[in-house]
Amino acid sequence: MMPSLGAPISALAPLVLDAVPQRTSNAPKGSKESNSSAVPAASSTRGAKLFERDCARCHGANGDGNSQIRGTLHPQPLDLASFQISNAYALQVLHNGVPGSDMPAWHVSPEKDLRDEAAYTSHLAKPVVLSEQDRYAPPDALVEAGKRVYDAHCERCHGMSGNGDGPDARKYRPRPASFAGMRPSFEGAQHVIQNGVAGTAMPSWPLLTPPEIQAVTFYVRTFYNDGTASRSSTAATSARTGAQP
Repeated sequence: MMPSLGAPISALAPLVLDAVPQRTSNAPKGSKESNSSAVPAASSTRGAKLFERDCARCHGANGDGNSQIRGTLHPQPLDLASFQISNAYALQVLHNGVPGSDMPAWHVSPEKDLRDEAAYTSHLAKPVVLSEQDRYAPPDALVEAGKRVYDAHCERCHGMSGNGDGPDARKYRPRPASFAGMRPSFEGAQHVIQNGVAGTAMPSWPLLTPPEIQAVTFYVRTFYNDGTASRSSTAATSARTGAQP
């Protein structure tokens, strides 16, 4: 997300707020969301050991980014517990690293090790599904409002389909995140939007209201396809059925 010279996005707030009664709390609540598929026990155990060996020094023992060397890295390690990462995306990062960051490619590891690490990493997230009473609006209204926020402020970097390939993306290292392979939790997205990501081109957005942050997060989450579906069908289905993205 990069700054835009367009009209203030606060003008969109009524679209969200008028749809349902205002919530009494800003804190996301709800039941835990399970990942789409389970890792086989053997691979999970092996993947956990490989993660401890290769990844925990930077990302922390639980993958939450809280490591002793966190402050020395550029940018600081991703909180893997707040971002659902597809197996394919995790494997891609292990193969190629993240240019412009301290995340290296792991060319010295056997392919089986990388695949087990990717499978384990893809199941570290524990995102929260918003309960109905904690939504500022019904899902279709949130998707509509979120798209307008995204188009105004995020599309030039993150791309029309959320793949991190917007017209300004090549200007930056590391490149903007691809939401097709990485889906933020509501709490994780709120933290990034309010604080930015130091060491990257992602700025803070202090003028976005809580309803706007929830709406754009709801929309961004529709881009995630876990490597099995197109963004357009995922978003359309979520908006049409009212499913939680």
